[in-house]
Amino acid sequence: VIGVLADGLILLGVSEFWQIVIKGLVIVLAVILDQMQQQYTRRAAAALRS
Repeated sequence: VIGVLADGLILLGVSEFWQIVIKGLVIVLAVILDQMQQQYTRRAAAALRS
């Protein structure tokens, strides 16, 4: 996914600085979404047990 994003940014002519910033933001967003999903899954499993 990051490779496709990098290729797209290059094709769009985005400067290297902004490519790094955008890729970093995508990674941070992915980690946040993963943590939220794990938290939701744990809560749902706990609710089913009680």
